[in-house]
Amino acid sequence: MGNLITVESLQKGLVLLTLNRPERRNALSIAMLEELCQQIESASAKKATRVLILAGSGPIFCSGLDLSEASQASLAHECAISLAKTLERMRSTELVTFAAAHGGAYAGGAGLMASCDLAIGTIDLKIGFPEARRGLLPALICAVMSPKVREGDLRELYLVGNTIDANRAQQMGLLQRIVPQEMLLKTAIEMAEGVLAGGTETIKATKRLLNQAYAPRESVSIARMLELHLNARQGNEAVEGLAAFLEKRSPNWAAPDA
Repeated sequence: MGNLITVESLQKGLVLLTLNRPERRNALSIAMLEELCQQIESASAKKATRVLILAGSGPIFCSGLDLSEASQASLAHECAISLAKTLERMRSTELVTFAAAHGGAYAGGAGLMASCDLAIGTIDLKIGFPEARRGLLPALICAVMSPKVREGDLRELYLVGNTIDANRAQQMGLLQRIVPQEMLLKTAIEMAEGVLAGGTETIKATKRLLNQAYAPRESVSIARMLELHLNARQGNEAVEGLAAFLEKRSPNWAAPDA
């Protein structure tokens, strides 16, 4: 197996990290999340690096958590911890981060996109949060989504759960630019060069300022959302929803007591 995250230096100060599990639609396995964390930390530790672009290989950006792992009781906790740590690393790094998303970004994959400072999407990009249909709570990604999306829009995404297109995502604030597939990386690089034109310490200070200005309330912090996510994972609906997804059938939700 090759690297789950590929690393490329595009120019001085600019690094491209690519999710490299195309045969699984870049599903976020524990190993992939851990490797992504390591690469974010490695890039952040290099003084010359100032901007990071995150992309995905294959047909889509990211399908979300690897549910073949997340459905296993013995791995559920580790999956959640790994995702929480990755979202926190991406959001807190002093590097300016861009998501260059194509094809699809779903559930945890859309949350990973939202954890970046800025997001560029292709015209064909689809975004969805199907957690409720799996018996899960979109708790962890709520911490990175809530500073970016209006309350009504977030309620639509999470409660209705229908997939949205790139135009709707831009209206909601999830995307800053929409471009053709062939322009995706070029546009990300051009925007990154705008960042690189700013003063090194000034850009870092500006990002800290923005992180403070849009920091989620304590009640929706990643630590608090992790607790809610893990509590929900122990419920009957999570067990049934994940089993139904893996077995490619509709979930059989138990009728509520009269």
